Amino acid sequence: MINHDSQARDDKRATCVRPIQEVAYADSPLGRVLVAATDSGLRAVYLGDDDASLLATLHASFSVAGTNAAGVLAETAASAIAAYLRNEAPLPALPLDPIGTPFQQLVWQVLCTIPRGSTRTYGQLAQELGLPTSAARAVGRACASNSLAIVVPCHRALGSDGRLHGFRWGIERKRALLALEGVFLPLL
Repeated sequence: MINHDSQARDDKRATCVRPIQEVAYADSPLGRVLVAATDSGLRAVYLGDDDASLLATLHASFSVAGTNAAGVLAETAASAIAAYLRNEAPLPALPLDPIGTPFQQLVWQVLCTIPRGSTRTYGQLAQELGLPTSAARAVGRACASNSLAIVVPCHRALGSDGRLHGFRWGIERKRALLALEGVFLPLL
């Protein structure tokens, strides 16, 4: 049996022509934020409880050339994202350098069109891509593959029942992100 998760990680490493050059961390109300950047833009934004676990996740997913020195892009982005999570400033436009399949890239582009304070179901996102709502699962998988938490707002995607379904960084973080953005969902 093929392990698709392992294969996806290997595919990401194989297609990653620009290694991560910069890594920076910041404190936020949702825990620690790790920002990793190539020389072209952000490759990863992770949320977690400690730097060591975040860095281990990064190394398991991407080619990393250097992680000891934070560069200007990663530091600036980490500060901006932390300020956003503290509701002190809007999230600025940041240069992105994501790695994904063409379909994943399309889903991530559509996610970026969802305004703050709004949500879409996975089925609605499929329809925005010109696909039937039955493609919702594929859209959900593309959302789950997003390595750019917050800046590619996969937290704004909901199940067809309007409930929170899956979030790489935990459902409570997803709920907190939506609340920060003015979306309040019932606790079910």
